[in-house]
Amino acid sequence: MDDPRHIRLISRLSMDYVISIYSAVLRGGAHDPLDALILSTVAVANVAHLGSDPALSLRYGAIDQPEPFEIKRPISRNAVALSLGLSYETARRRIQKLIDAGSLIDTEDGLVGANEVLNPEMVLAMAKQNATLLRRMVRLMREAGVEI
Repeated sequence: MDDPRHIRLISRLSMDYVISIYSAVLRGGAHDPLDALILSTVAVANVAHLGSDPALSLRYGAIDQPEPFEIKRPISRNAVALSLGLSYETARRRIQKLIDAGSLIDTEDGLVGANEVLNPEMVLAMAKQNATLLRRMVRLMREAGVEI
């Protein structure tokens, strides 16, 4: 993976993946790009801890087994702002708009995404699209001789 002959190839293929999945996210929802990024950040943070627990990760890894609300870990407004390089005030305003629209849930401990409840079909479609695009990127890298 550290082969310098592959750096530009890896960069091109990974950026193609990022742009493709982000385009799918924007097409799949009614949010502007920054709000979609905030929603994605919250969703990823809510379940990031599953990666350190192989049993939980496997239990909630199937397409028909969404993570229950109780195991999601809320993220603070400040953490969202910091992770995206936004000012706290910009993040706070945007997040409040998303809470008011029902796209985020404001708990005592922080923010949790509401898309699993609001639009489970869209969440499933996005998961399938993400898997397809990631597999494509990995296949193209392997075909080009990049070790993964």
